[in-house]
Parts: sequence; C-alpha cells; structure tokens
Amino acid sequence: MRILRARYVNGEDFLRHYQPAMKDGGIFFPTREQIAVGEQVLAEVRFPELANKHLIRGTIAWRRTGQHRTKLRAGLGIEFMPTEMRRRDFLIAVAKGEIVNMVTRRHRRLPVNMVADWRVERDRDVHQSQLEDIGPGGAFLKTTATELLPPGTEIILHVRPPGSLNPLEISCRVAWARHSSGDEGIGVEFKTRDAGGTRRLKELVRRLEMIEAENTVDQSRDDDAAESA
Repeated sequence: MRILRARYVNGEDFLRHYQPAMKDGGIFFPTREQIAVGEQVLAEVRFPELANKHLIRGTIAWRRTGQHRTKLRAGLGIEFMPTEMRRRDFLIAVAKGEIVNMVTRRHRRLPVNMVADWRVERDRDVHQSQLEDIGPGGAFLKTTATELLPPGTEIILHVRPPGSLNPLEISCRVAWARHSSGDEGIGVEFKTRDAGGTRRLKELVRRLEMIEAENTVDQSRDDDAAESA
C-alpha cells in the first residue's frame, strides 16, 4: 500500500483540501502521480498544529489532470475508509483549533490490519485481537467490552513478523482504554528490557512499513501548488 505524504501549510490549508462531499470524508492530494482509481493508500497528513504525523487509510476516488491556463491543479481525491472516522474527526478538530494539547510521540504509529494473540501476565487464557496500529513504542488492540483492562495491567503480546515462522513475544503495559461502544480497545506501551528487544521491535515495524509502503509519493511542488483545490 502506497504512502502519500500530504503536507499542509496549516490547519486552515488542510480544511481547504478536505472533501466533505465524500461519504466518509477525504482530501484532495495535489500530485501528477498516476495512481489507479480504487487503489487503497495511506495518507500521511502533516500540518504545524499536529504534534505528530498522522496516517489515515483511504481509497483513490477520482483523479484529475491539471490545467495550467486556469491554474487547476492536478491531483487525486482520496476518500477515507469508514474505519477511519475517529482519525478523520481528530484531524478536523485539530485543524479547527478545537484540540490543542497533544502528546508528542517519539515514533509514528503505523495503521495495520493484522491479528495478534495476547494474555494477561501470569494468566494462561489467550485472547486474539486486531492490531489497529503499531510503532516501536506501543500499539493499539481492538478488544471486546469484556476484554477491556485497567491502565497498568501487564500483558504479553504475540505478534508474527512478516516472513517469520515464530511470533515475537512483547511485554506490554496497558496505558489507556477506549470504551466507545462497538469500538473498544486498549493502548499498550511496550516494555523492552534490553537493547536487543528494542532492535527487534524496530525491525518488526520496519518490515510492516516496507509492506505498507511499496511507494511513497510526495505532494506536487509545481508553480501552481499555492493555488487552493
């Protein structure tokens, strides 16, 4: 899946490129890159008000060629996936200035779609959940309402790296829980006890990024880039 680097001057610039007419929202991505309509992509959104780069999944809804005479910019319409509503709403709120206090992460989180096993430390019951995102410092696990755990709970997470026969065992601490009905989950912080564990985590994320990002596309920086969509 390609990563499209969407850079905006500020939150107002992001809102100018936002596409509210799309069913689940989306953005206009200025580029002359030829990407097929229907292809799934990752948009890496960044503007100064965001504390971290923000990755959001989408699909190419339409493509248009530029017209220099009318200063119509070439680009793509990226429609966000229905599963990305929480990320979409967060971006809009930050762009509007409704959210200003954010925690800056040392590493970006990569949205993923993979299954992972986990269990509470010193407990034999194994649970299976969907990994929603992952980075060298932590991850988010979608769970059922009955599987929600209080912050501070120690768990063991088993993630199978791409191309590996054996799962990677990671010690974690529950940092927070999401209680939204039908969208429950836990955010976990990885606990690496040595440099080797840190390297393995970084290698896991690197492999996932290689799979997700077959190509990375930057916004066009043509002379007409200053014109709004």
